[in-house]
Amino acid sequence: MIRASLEELDLAELLRALERAKRNAVVTLQGRIYGRVHLLSGRLLYARTEPGPHLGEYLVRLGHLSLEEVQTLVEGQKENPGTPLGALALERGLIGKEELREALFAQVLEALATLLGEREGSLLAEPLEEGGSQVALPETLDLSEALLEAARRLDEWRRGRVGEDEVLRLVGDPTHQPLSPEAWALLELLDGVRRAKSVALLSGLPEEEVYHLLFELKSRGLLAESPLRPEDPLVLLWAESSLVRRLLLYILEGHRYRVLMAKDGESARRILKERPRAALLQGERLLEMVRLLRASPEGRFLPLFAVSEAPLPFLLRAQRVERIPRPFTGREVLKALAPIRPPL
Repeated sequence: MIRASLEELDLAELLRALERAKRNAVVTLQGRIYGRVHLLSGRLLYARTEPGPHLGEYLVRLGHLSLEEVQTLVEGQKENPGTPLGALALERGLIGKEELREALFAQVLEALATLLGEREGSLLAEPLEEGGSQVALPETLDLSEALLEAARRLDEWRRGRVGEDEVLRLVGDPTHQPLSPEAWALLELLDGVRRAKSVALLSGLPEEEVYHLLFELKSRGLLAESPLRPEDPLVLLWAESSLVRRLLLYILEGHRYRVLMAKDGESARRILKERPRAALLQGERLLEMVRLLRASPEGRFLPLFAVSEAPLPFLLRAQRVERIPRPFTGREVLKALAPIRPPL
């Protein structure tokens, strides 16, 4: 077992040492974000961050699974404890190995690049127990190559990025410049009203990569800030399930709602000061969440929506809480929130 701070020990150096020793290990970073890197015989098995995209989210963003299929798989994991979501999707024939590999590769490299960019926090390296990885790549990755690619991405992202709330429009002729397929895909998503955050989540690319690519396109004179800035309604999102949180974020941000995510009651109260137009809630402590929001002057008359498998009990309905059935579809979520969106 190894314990150290990031000031004492560089994450990349620790991973390379474990690679040279061909260790089975899980390295945990605890700081501004939480992250884990799983190694098998010194090769990269899995990596993820919290907050950060989940495998299920990437499978949806890449068009391999629907929102309902991912949520059904999560329920299926309860009947098959310890079975990774990706393995369950393969077993049920919902995706193929290439689709799983694509989603996992994208998620793992984004997580690794994010972790390499952290400068404060604590590191813990422990032996990886058999079956201790929540999900594994169909094939393990060469760790040195993954670190080089993650470091390249991180360096690229740091050279410049647009803000998440910037609204951009096409002003130049892209046919006169050599552009990557990823850049062309982003240009197709720009409509002069979507914020960069919305474009990133719709693209299927890592968010930081999108912000950097938009910066590059803007620097070349192809993009400029849009004069049209319609209001994107602010929504408070408080969900106990990290996957539900990310799926709702994907739906809402992709359809021009601004989302602020609450970690706990204190952060929810702070977000209320921003005057959100509605709140989406999910978890075992729904009544506690609702009472906390209703106790605040800003939350007294706020439209509240609870994502729930079962019908809401009387105590919640008495607090003017509307239900969004789970598993939910994008259409159901957007229909519920339609009244808070002002006309263009």
